[in-house]
Amino acid sequence: MQLDPTAVGPPANVVRQRLDERVHTRSLSQGLKSFVPAGGLWLLTLVGIIFLPWWAKVPLGILNGAFVGVVFLVGHDACHGILFPHRWMNRIGGRMCLMPALHPLAAWVHNHNGLHHGFTNIREKDPGFPPLSVEQYRAMSRVRRWIYRVGRTWYGLGVLYFVDMWIKWEILPRGNRSPRNWRAYQIDRAFVLLFMVCWIGLLVGTALINDEGVLGAVGMVVVGFVLPQFIWNWFIGFIILQQHTHPRVPWYSELDKPMPSYFQSQLRATPHLHFPKPYRFALRNVMEHTAHHADPGVPLYHLAEAQQTLDKAYRREIVRVLWTPGNFLRMLRTCRLYDYSTHRWLDYDGTPTTPVLLKSPAETPA
Repeated sequence: MQLDPTAVGPPANVVRQRLDERVHTRSLSQGLKSFVPAGGLWLLTLVGIIFLPWWAKVPLGILNGAFVGVVFLVGHDACHGILFPHRWMNRIGGRMCLMPALHPLAAWVHNHNGLHHGFTNIREKDPGFPPLSVEQYRAMSRVRRWIYRVGRTWYGLGVLYFVDMWIKWEILPRGNRSPRNWRAYQIDRAFVLLFMVCWIGLLVGTALINDEGVLGAVGMVVVGFVLPQFIWNWFIGFIILQQHTHPRVPWYSELDKPMPSYFQSQLRATPHLHFPKPYRFALRNVMEHTAHHADPGVPLYHLAEAQQTLDKAYRREIVRVLWTPGNFLRMLRTCRLYDYSTHRWLDYDGTPTTPVLLKSPAETPA
């Protein structure tokens, strides 16, 4: 499909000039205000799982998984090099924040900073949950189709992230999914595996020291490691799927000539989901996502201001959504498969669920 050249939009430098220069300021105090509480709460809940009675361990395991997610969101900024004012601080902070989520830094920087931001919403290159076409879906085995369908339900988002991101891109990358610096990746992955062994070993050792036996040790690992990882995977699947999947947001492929412009992929294909204020605080402004893609140099503690500026400047171009459970479930029902030749969302049987999202120049009125 030939893309409409009139829809290219302004280039990156024009969009970014609209932002106040203050939003690029990197602050040690602001970075620590995000880093220390998030990491402290994760550690505190883990200590609670170890020492508090069994009736408290399950709710603490759920909270621990949520805090793994919050710590990861803070680490996301560190991996972009913008949480703290100095590069070495961000490298150390990024590695520390990615550890509870079991993510090697080199892999995340490769697939997120490089591919996702460089080729946003382009099927062959963006790892951020590109939708399958009908042909791709029908060519898969029954098991793979089942995994794909479960992953795009409200309860299966953890499966989606675990299978399509963590395994494919973080732990067992192959081919073009592999980080360029393979040695650095191997070192990072070794540290992640060591961290996981220490985490599980701490839980097992505590149970055995307290004479809780094998069953007690197994139970401790379930509530202190497996449950937090389950919650964390659902948490991040919930976030990432919605950041670029919406009934009004197109995806692109090799069929599109030329490739989408900066404005098309970074602003129009990145919706702004407006959550209630307490959730925005807890999620570290991660859903002010249009601003992050428009300018990845804006730290999380300035994203709200940057997003507000862009919403005013491009109110007709940015997809803005008031998040509600109903809108969320409607998105999951609508955005299942995608027709890359006509640019519209489809149901699993190939029935269109949205109108055509893009038009070729021949279809554009003169």
